[in-house]
Amino acid sequence: MRYLGIGRDEKFSPNRVDDDAAVFHAVAAELERNFNKVIRVTEQELVQQGIPDGIDGIFQMARSREALDVLENATVPVTNTVNGVRNCVRARQTELMKGSGLIPESVVCSTSREPDGWKTYPCWIKRADSHAVDKDDVQYISDADSLVAVMRCFSEHGIRECVIQAHVRGWIVKFYGVKGYGLTDCYAATARDGKFGLERFNDRPQSGSVDMEVLTAVVERASDILGVDVYGGDAVISHDGYITLIDFNDWPSFRTCTDGAAHKIARLIMDKR
Repeated sequence: MRYLGIGRDEKFSPNRVDDDAAVFHAVAAELERNFNKVIRVTEQELVQQGIPDGIDGIFQMARSREALDVLENATVPVTNTVNGVRNCVRARQTELMKGSGLIPESVVCSTSREPDGWKTYPCWIKRADSHAVDKDDVQYISDADSLVAVMRCFSEHGIRECVIQAHVRGWIVKFYGVKGYGLTDCYAATARDGKFGLERFNDRPQSGSVDMEVLTAVVERASDILGVDVYGGDAVISHDGYITLIDFNDWPSFRTCTDGAAHKIARLIMDKR
């Protein structure tokens, strides 16, 4: 079998360039160990050259609009699918997850003015059009004046929409998963574990107080809603054990479980023949 692998552009890997590259190449190597041919390209090369002839499957970490547009025309199985990647963009993810009971109180709105009726503080403001690529793309907000100020700053930087999300009290766990294999890893997070140290606004981790069966069910349900096979994110565990998803990403770094994840991801890809 011949597979095409598309790595992630560095601008979409803030503080995770090496980790994202590691899992990409680990998956490619695992496919090759199973007697497959793998062609590895960048997002830019995909846009310039298109999808080669004779490809049996594609695995990809692309995030650019241009690369996803190319992959949309693929006639072979793609992991993750283009639709799944697009569903993980914050605005669409929020709308798809509303009413599921999996995420906090949230609203998608224009950055031109404070949303009518929003009274929940503290809260978070997040750019709606992409994942966070800069430390200011996700910010903790303590009051209405701060919210308006950040929305104005977003607007001045060309960010037209944002997601406002209620802050959930509790401690954070980071998780990685692969469809059909459940969670590949899960661990309590501190500010040192995050890309921008935002975990400092949550409570200190309480090891051993998360129900893994419930957490697995929660993240698998989110995976089904968004149509994402290779995923990861952050969940808040409240003091009574309730689990709330605050971040869900297509194909994260798997930095704590690269080899184990690569084996499972490769099996997933090969099973899509």
